Amino acid sequence: MGNSAKIRVRPPARADGTTQVRMQVVLDREVIPIALGITWPAALVDEENGECLTKRPKADQGPEYAAALVAVRKVFGAEWEKQAVAYTLLIGQALGRANKVFTDGHLAGVTLDKDKFLLEYKTGGSKVDFLTYLSSRINARYETGEITKTTWKNHRSTFNKLAEFRKKIPFNSLTDRFGEEFEAWLKRKGYGDVNTRWSRHKDVKTYLALAKREKIPFVDPYEHFSVREGESSWKPLQPAEFDKLEAYYKLCAPGHAHRRILQKFLFSCTSSLRLGDLNAIGQAKLQDRQMRIKTQKGRHSVGKELLLPLTRKALRYLQEAQDENGTEGFFNYSDQYTNRQLQEMAAVLGIQTHLHYPWAGKPSPPTSSGSGATWPCCKS
Repeated sequence: MGNSAKIRVRPPARADGTTQVRMQVVLDREVIPIALGITWPAALVDEENGECLTKRPKADQGPEYAAALVAVRKVFGAEWEKQAVAYTLLIGQALGRANKVFTDGHLAGVTLDKDKFLLEYKTGGSKVDFLTYLSSRINARYETGEITKTTWKNHRSTFNKLAEFRKKIPFNSLTDRFGEEFEAWLKRKGYGDVNTRWSRHKDVKTYLALAKREKIPFVDPYEHFSVREGESSWKPLQPAEFDKLEAYYKLCAPGHAHRRILQKFLFSCTSSLRLGDLNAIGQAKLQDRQMRIKTQKGRHSVGKELLLPLTRKALRYLQEAQDENGTEGFFNYSDQYTNRQLQEMAAVLGIQTHLHYPWAGKPSPPTSSGSGATWPCCKS
């Protein structure tokens, strides 16, 4: 049957007299409807030629034609004819992108299925510019569940830094000096320590590897340049410092931001759960003092069920958070706000260690002895 892309108007009409205009893609016998964000009166859509019309020949007007003109003028006002031109251009672009995916697939000898088509369609033009490719692939990987929301945020942050570094990065502009120049720019701007910069380069290399797998030609900018991860600055929270936090927690009133933050923070100290797992703790299953939770991090372990024994302290923090906040897990503030509040608490309590939520990308650190604080939860 082959592949095809056509414009289709799907009734029923909306209350304002317009109807959604969609592109219908057929891959062999599979039909894929694609929303275009266009609404227009059905009587003024030429499906065959892919156009939003301003008028039809008298022979083609039909009984709904007059009502369609009234509706479109009411919805779009005096600019309705310009809107018709704009919509027709959008339709043409969508059809052009779809047909390009068909052509590229045919030339490459690739059999298109729904997932492959949608990926190539959504990333149209991304095989020319790395920034376009990076943005679209980050979003596509999140939409398919390949990466978590925390990872998506980290990768979007790397994209933002790259876009600030250069507004456009065509694949054919990549040279063996790109990595070195990006590193020098990050240092000059003061964007993070050696480990933060290392993570930026790591993200870039991840998506360059995906581009290479998709046979996009470019010079490897990291062939002669590498950035090593710095020595970890994470250290265990001292027992006396943990005791101060716990004593302060008991003084905070239920519902206070500091108490909510410490419920989650102190639980992490006594359970060794990653930050990403803490955010998804509402889906965990508790039985006695054991928790079954699906992991959120790890390339080969995402979604695997982990059986975690909980200390009485950890269980108390979780139960109090649920009872006081009316949540299944912990009350979630933004990472930035949480870190600011932790540092304010440390200043008031005379804690010298720089309290900070663990970076979600870090591997689990070694345990420490003392008051049950098994997660470092801080850095020097």
